[in-house]
Amino acid sequence: MVQVAVVGSGVAALMAVRTMCTSIKETGQPIKVTWFTARRKMGATQSALSKSPTVKLKAGDPYFDYGCQYMSPVSELFERELERWKELGLASDQFDVSVLDTQKTGDNTANTGMNKLSTAGWVGNGGMGPMLEALTFQTRDEFADCGLEHVSGYPEVQQQVVSIHRDENKKKWLLNTEKKTRQFGPYDYVIGGFSHPKRTDPFLKDGGEATKPMMNFLQGVKYNQFFALQVVLEKGLEDESIKSLSACHVLNHDVLSFVADNSRKPHQKKYTPKKNSSVTNKNKKPHITLISTAQFAKKNQKCNRKIIQDKMLGSFGNLILKKSLKSLRTEFQPKIHRLNYWQDGRCVNTIDGDKGCLFDSSVNLGWCGDFCVDPSVDGAAQSGVSVAKFCLEKIEYSMLNGATKNDDQERFTKSKW
Repeated sequence: MVQVAVVGSGVAALMAVRTMCTSIKETGQPIKVTWFTARRKMGATQSALSKSPTVKLKAGDPYFDYGCQYMSPVSELFERELERWKELGLASDQFDVSVLDTQKTGDNTANTGMNKLSTAGWVGNGGMGPMLEALTFQTRDEFADCGLEHVSGYPEVQQQVVSIHRDENKKKWLLNTEKKTRQFGPYDYVIGGFSHPKRTDPFLKDGGEATKPMMNFLQGVKYNQFFALQVVLEKGLEDESIKSLSACHVLNHDVLSFVADNSRKPHQKKYTPKKNSSVTNKNKKPHITLISTAQFAKKNQKCNRKIIQDKMLGSFGNLILKKSLKSLRTEFQPKIHRLNYWQDGRCVNTIDGDKGCLFDSSVNLGWCGDFCVDPSVDGAAQSGVSVAKFCLEKIEYSMLNGATKNDDQERFTKSKW
């Protein structure tokens, strides 16, 4: 039995697991997949009823998505996957998205300057976080008869794997929890599905020479940064500017890059997969997420938080409501929920090539993520499928020939930024 470990909580890891398990189910290959998850960064969703990001979001609660705001399919592969999520009742494709170019409309403009895109965005019913959680459980249950094992590291932090090392005598991988209080393995193959060096370095550094090439390469992933401000508007709900706002990309502005009203996103009756489970948000108060530009975040990362909030809120008033900050506070009574600073907001570089993943065949260590294809959820999905298919090809070749291809190493060593 070939043992494969997939480590990651996002769409890349999800698609890697599903691709491998689908192949196992169809072919009966003697492969066992163990999937390790923790907190879901891409699906960061917070209940608006608490300022603590660790409080469990309940079905029907007003909420903020402060990670990924919406999804747009580019590839046929991801479009099919989104349709599957929709069939499960976990995602919807009716979230209107607009674009506002401040160079054409001026800084002090109402939302009449917004141009709605012809295709609506996809969002998770009840938030990206609950959607990803439900997709994880659905995948676990769907492939349970294929031997898929899911090890959740959140909120069960004692099961969260934080490092990896290799038994060179047996040529096997072992995964460790904090302080190595628990060890999982051994595994023949390991696939990683997360990318920021602040996460990959601690995970890979104990692997020594076996993980050093992968760790060094992943250090080349570069990210921009941004502030995400969550605001609840207590009044002014009948204002036409608010009523017509769902989501808007802001172009050529110093402070804001994106605005979204989370109350316009569908909610869920239940977290368990069920058709037609989305319901309209009964809480009519707009729950606004404001995302800054990368330049603004870089310039103001050490600035007073109140100053940052005022600049972002003032820009929202000028751009969308055509109100001064003072008028905005009087007429809409905005209530600041939380200000987040994201150091790893969005990757800004991708691998030069068309392989869609990283794979070090000398030690059977693979990696996937949006940085391998395109900085988007679609890119992450494509990368997850790519690394799984490549891993399956290696396993099949080894079973038939008793050895790996000599040229497999090129998949990793020829990749560059």
